[in-house]
Amino acid sequence: MESITNKYLKSLFNSIKSDLIELVNNAEKKPYTTQNNYGSYMQLITMLKPQTGIDNAVKLLIMAGGNKQGILQAKKLFN
Repeated sequence: MESITNKYLKSLFNSIKSDLIELVNNAEKKPYTTQNNYGSYMQLITMLKPQTGIDNAVKLLIMAGGNKQGILQAKKLFN
């Protein structure tokens, strides 16, 4: 059985999918000024965390096709 958290994330992702993908694509279009572009992902996590929390923000950005290594590096800086 799929967990409630996974259902919530999939539902949330589907409702903001196009906006989230656009944000990730814009971040990836910028020249990398940090390793794996973690600087841009820090900004996106900061923007999303009040509504979703850090862990869900990370998962959503990965679901949107973001650079997983960069996103996980950015997450470490919040701990």
